[in-house]
Amino acid sequence: MARSPEPPRYYAAAGYHRPSPFSSVAASCVVAALFILLAAGGAAAALFLLYRPQAPAIAVTAVQLPSFASRNGTVAFTFQQLASVRNPNRSPLAHYDSSLRVAYAGGEVGSMYIPAGQIDGGRTQYMATSFTVPAFAVTSSATAAASSSPAQTITVPASGPSPAAVGAVALQQEQPPPQQQQVAALPVMEVDSLLVVKGKVTILRVFTHHVVAAKVCRIGVSPADGRVLGFRC
Repeated sequence: MARSPEPPRYYAAAGYHRPSPFSSVAASCVVAALFILLAAGGAAAALFLLYRPQAPAIAVTAVQLPSFASRNGTVAFTFQQLASVRNPNRSPLAHYDSSLRVAYAGGEVGSMYIPAGQIDGGRTQYMATSFTVPAFAVTSSATAAASSSPAQTITVPASGPSPAAVGAVALQQEQPPPQQQQVAALPVMEVDSLLVVKGKVTILRVFTHHVVAAKVCRIGVSPADGRVLGFRC
């Protein structure tokens, strides 16, 4: 078997050593491993940006109180709400443990859980919820508005204005105010609704990410007949 020629003696005297083939192979493996890691990291980042999980978008479209009762300083009603839930992800959204809660004056007065389901990627699903809120106490202003106010007699003291001035003021008060003033003077009972949608999104059928979305609405209700005067979310 032929042997490789030995280096000249002056190279050997200068400390020349022939490189080992094993060190070259190890260096090549290290470089290849680093390249593979960088490529895998870049691919993972691109997939994450492309399939980045996002929370669902909630929009409340309608609120109604089909039944309303007021008695002895308490009110009870049936709460109905229609909301749309959009899944902005490419993968389906499996929602569970979702709920709708109603609160008054900082305290919860009723709630219900929404059945589990699935929303396909890029699709919108409408959730219609309805449940009965048991009777709860309301503030004195709402209670007074719910009941008809009796006639009141105002007595003007002797040191007050003249009877002519009092008569003019009384005549002005008897005249019906403008329509805008009547609407502004209507008493309002405010209740809050909280819709929470929880779920998970599976990316590429491998990675699972949990998402949560919530929508709070303040609803103005007439304490006299339960009409919904408006809501803001």
